[in-house]
Amino acid sequence: MRKLVGTIVFSGFIAGMSFAQNVGIAEPAPNSKLDVVQTETTGNTIEVTHGITTNGSSAAWLKNSGVGYGLHVQNLLTTNNTAVGRFLQLGTGGTAHGQLITMDPTTIGGTTGQFIDQGGLGLGSYIDMSNAASGSAGYYVSHDGTGDGLTIFQNGTGDGIYNDVANGFGVFNVLNASSIGTINLMLAGGIGEIIDVGTFAGTGVYVVAVDNPLAPTAGGDVFAFDAVVRTATPTGALVNGGVLAGIQSGQGHGVLVTHSGISGRNAEFNIVNAANTDAAIFTVTTGQGSAVLAQNQNNVIAGTMYVGDFAYTGADVTDHVGVSGYSQPAAGWGIGVLGQGGWYGHFSLGNTGATGVKTFAIDHPADPENKVLKHFSVESNEVVNMYRGIVVLDASGQAIVELPNYFDLINTNFSYQLTAIGTPQQPYVLTEISGNTFEVAGAPSTKVSWTVYANRNDKYLQQHPEEGVDVVQKTGERQGKYLNPELYGMPASSGMFPKTEAQTGSQISPNGSQGTTTQQIRQEAANTQPAQMETGTTDPSEQ
Repeated sequence: MRKLVGTIVFSGFIAGMSFAQNVGIAEPAPNSKLDVVQTETTGNTIEVTHGITTNGSSAAWLKNSGVGYGLHVQNLLTTNNTAVGRFLQLGTGGTAHGQLITMDPTTIGGTTGQFIDQGGLGLGSYIDMSNAASGSAGYYVSHDGTGDGLTIFQNGTGDGIYNDVANGFGVFNVLNASSIGTINLMLAGGIGEIIDVGTFAGTGVYVVAVDNPLAPTAGGDVFAFDAVVRTATPTGALVNGGVLAGIQSGQGHGVLVTHSGISGRNAEFNIVNAANTDAAIFTVTTGQGSAVLAQNQNNVIAGTMYVGDFAYTGADVTDHVGVSGYSQPAAGWGIGVLGQGGWYGHFSLGNTGATGVKTFAIDHPADPENKVLKHFSVESNEVVNMYRGIVVLDASGQAIVELPNYFDLINTNFSYQLTAIGTPQQPYVLTEISGNTFEVAGAPSTKVSWTVYANRNDKYLQQHPEEGVDVVQKTGERQGKYLNPELYGMPASSGMFPKTEAQTGSQISPNGSQGTTTQQIRQEAANTQPAQMETGTTDPSEQ
């Protein structure tokens, strides 16, 4: 009865009086207008019950017109691990909030709805979504302004954001405007993004630009990866600022691109600086496969397919080379270009030339395992066709030599060579070539070996007579240059077809910076443990 009477007296005292002095309950020297000290071993120090369900007012309303805090709460027990404040929301309404902070709309920029000053080693904020059936967000921001939805300034050595997801998405961005999903502003260098899938099968980056990835009917005009890199002074083996650089140490592909559209290139590389002398595509392999392997496996091609299509399409007058092949593993060995085909291994639409000898080479028929037999082409200062055969003179000492029916169409300026077989009496040309035939005369019944030489006179030579000229003046950029400068003691730069020095391939060492950084990220993930709510820190008392 003593505690009940005291409560009734105190309630009446509060209701009926206005205090000009400080009032204390269990506190003989109160230092505030109402100073309450809990002296019991159990029970709340102050309890306010708002029991009228239709009452729209607050259970407790604190008004502060001063410069101090509107509400100040402290835990003074150094061994206390419980929270300083707790809001227990027992309502089940669809818009029920555990905490609502409403800021005046006229506040200036920089004001904060919630400010957490964590001076110790604990977490700044911890959200525990323990209901496995919940589909709500752990942290939800609705922003109608132009500022950031989330801004983090990490001035220490820790992570700006650390995400450990057991299932679902690590980061899910929905953009309702043509904007940028993620910006990494690297003000001190470093790596913008590391994607580590460990030893598991996965995809580093997956871009979808269709309405339905499984059954697409419409798609966007996008670039899955679009990078702009500008560097002032490239240094090192790898040009600093490369748009794409990576290390593939497994059995997969370093780069894999699959194109299923009805048109469009699978890949395109362009160098737009006219002063750049580097290759648009440069490959190096230290393995045993081809540096470049190209195949076309279409079985219903209309027309002729070029598996490799190389062309110089500029307007310069230099003898630019469409395809250059070089191989010299040892002195006297190596094939620069090897062609193999069902019709021709090599075919030239136009002239064919060589500074060396022109040969055919076969396995030596007498020793095919150990020797190669070579035969060499006969050279001439004219574009010449040669025809040969054997004819037997009749009883009157004459014979008609039949030439191919196309002979008159492609030849002119004939010459003859006749050799009698079995007799010293030499035959002679009785009538010259006309109508694809000519007549030979000599000793009756003589066997005659004949050879006819003629200048080539087909449509190509008729329209390009300059190609039959044996001495050509070097003019323009050819002047002062050599086909084989080394034969004249001149440097390779003096050649008509100079070759630049082979560039050294570039690789990022597996023990380099990227590998080290990946190991650090993995180790950090292994060392980072989920925060424990029951493990608290001691906060200093604030007076």
